[in-house]
Amino acid sequence: MLTVQAAVSGIAKGLDTHLKTLGFTPYVPPDLDKKSFPLVSDRDRHFVTFSGKNGSLRIEYCSDTVGLLYADASAENAADSEYTRLSLSLLELDGAAERDLNYVVEDFAETLASKFQNGQKPKQQKKIPAAVSKTAVKHGAYYDAASFGSRFTAVYPELREPYKQNIEEYGEFLPEEFFKLYGTPAVAATVKENNPLKMKKLFNLLNEIYDNGVNDVQSLIAVSILGSMYQDETLLANCVDYMDGDLCVTVIRVSKYLGSNGAKGARMRLENPPRYKPKKDKKTGGLLSQLMGGGGASPFG
Repeated sequence: MLTVQAAVSGIAKGLDTHLKTLGFTPYVPPDLDKKSFPLVSDRDRHFVTFSGKNGSLRIEYCSDTVGLLYADASAENAADSEYTRLSLSLLELDGAAERDLNYVVEDFAETLASKFQNGQKPKQQKKIPAAVSKTAVKHGAYYDAASFGSRFTAVYPELREPYKQNIEEYGEFLPEEFFKLYGTPAVAATVKENNPLKMKKLFNLLNEIYDNGVNDVQSLIAVSILGSMYQDETLLANCVDYMDGDLCVTVIRVSKYLGSNGAKGARMRLENPPRYKPKKDKKTGGLLSQLMGGGGASPFG
């Protein structure tokens, strides 16, 4: 198990060249030993700050996540409230390995390269939603769609940028569009390849999120992602041995229903997700809840 200091210092070391190129150097608060790593701990927040001509940066660890933050003020003068998040990644210290730190370093390096183009200050960005951690789930929380999207990009790092662009465009995570355009095709390609290591990694995530996700997330997994393969029995057969019981039963039932004559409307909604609309106060359980009888008899009996 990594310590917080080992994790933050490891990420800082990995970003050292990128930070120096942009003119950022470690800032040591007056009350810290100048010879030690300048990690500041404030209750559940732990961070190191970097000062530069373009403001200040922070690498901050809190509640199983590590963020890269920016303030348009010097490190000496920037208040906590002035820091906005440029990027956020899950990092659960229990069981974390070098590859997990490398993933965060690569993500933050890409963020720095894109946000500080031509040496300019980064533009004000939409905040990336904080992901629900495993620790929070153990204490009764549930994974939401944004948390699922964040965890999904750990399995498919090439989709990190589309995930961020989705949030930037809509001001929140729009999962229907992200998974239709990027996530579901990536899953279908993995299932078609049927490589045991890749399949185990993918379904470890899907099983965990499905078991501990809100209704909309369960709908994404069982209907929009896995249910979309209802026309190809070979692809579904590849999944069976990797799905936990509840997910497996639901996906099989959804697939049978989507392939039936009475599912034309459901198939249309699956192929054409609703366009983005601003949030309103409404209750929704997603397409899975609708299929399970949200407006009539359940298709599953």
